[in-house]
Amino acid sequence: MIKIMLVDDEVFARESIARFMQREGFSVFLAGTAKEALEICKNEKPDVIFLDLMLPDLDGDHLFPYFKELNADVDIYFMTGSGSVFTEENAKELGAAGYMQKPIFFEELAKLLTEIKLKKSLEAE
Repeated sequence: MIKIMLVDDEVFARESIARFMQREGFSVFLAGTAKEALEICKNEKPDVIFLDLMLPDLDGDHLFPYFKELNADVDIYFMTGSGSVFTEENAKELGAAGYMQKPIFFEELAKLLTEIKLKKSLEAE
């Protein structure tokens, strides 16, 4: 089963997105802070991370290299609110696998999760 870590300080968003991901067949770990996320990353070694850009203790773009140091192969998708100056181009420059605007629409997320399943199954072959 593909392991996803969802890092977002907004509790309602984090829990609703996690429930959707679980229904899609993923194992999901939740973190509301950078500190929690780093511990989960060390212990659970997620395959994919959905990372909110704005966290209370360390912004996602600054947290990104720590995740890559722990696991260079992890795919990281940034999530950010529409008011952010952080763009998809910024995400690509960092080496992120992707970028999503918040609020997250489940139809868009379902397409991305299908792509992730396909990519991970091809990597496993």
